[in-house]
Amino acid sequence: MMCMKTNCWFDRNRLLPNLRIPTAGRFILILLVLVTSANSLPAAPAQTYNGTLTRGTFFCGSTQVSGPIVTGTWNLSIDPATPAQLMLNVFYNGSHHLAWGYNALIPGSSPYPGVYVFSGFGGIATATLDTTVTPATFRWDVDLSQLGVSCDPDDKSYNFLTFFGVASRGGG
Repeated sequence: MMCMKTNCWFDRNRLLPNLRIPTAGRFILILLVLVTSANSLPAAPAQTYNGTLTRGTFFCGSTQVSGPIVTGTWNLSIDPATPAQLMLNVFYNGSHHLAWGYNALIPGSSPYPGVYVFSGFGGIATATLDTTVTPATFRWDVDLSQLGVSCDPDDKSYNFLTFFGVASRGGG
């Protein structure tokens, strides 16, 4: 049989047009179901922890120095959709020292499940929440030497500080 290439192709594949539409329709239907299912999955809920600051340690280089008595409160919200949000309210020797909210802590890595590590200010500050112990513990480390703070007694007697606290699970 003599025919042009295009006509012969269509003549030989008469059954394919009947199969193409239902197959394409099924594929589109399956794709729509998958996309709809993925969009309807609930987002991971935010976790909120709050607690009290129980103490602080102060260092000049690697040497611990005397510092004020640290007390206060903190609140940490961990939401997978946004950077972590931390609020600190710190007292030194019973006098208000700092009220602070920071909403851009970047998640770091921890080799342990239930231990959350966040950094802020380009790595100058680190927040660590350990939920594997009861009560959960909180730690806020700040390396002031990266900001040019020295241990000069006229400036500050420390260039690294850590606030420690305990936690309870809040709402969310």
